[in-house]
Amino acid sequence: EGYVVVEFTVTELGTVADPVVIEAEPPGMFDSAAVDAVLRFKYRPQMSEGKAVAVTGVRNIVRFEMEK
Repeated sequence: EGYVVVEFTVTELGTVADPVVIEAEPPGMFDSAAVDAVLRFKYRPQMSEGKAVAVTGVRNIVRFEMEK
């Protein structure tokens, strides 16, 4: 069990770009699985003056837990 905090950019299309692991417990164990998962996320793009814009510095925590 553990978790990974990933920081990334949400693009104008709502996809994820440039994911970086910020924190992980245990270190290195789930990093690649978390990054692979985050790359499949889809978001509604942020709008500014009627135009979609990229948002940097978005963080998400991915938890890995055994089923109880």
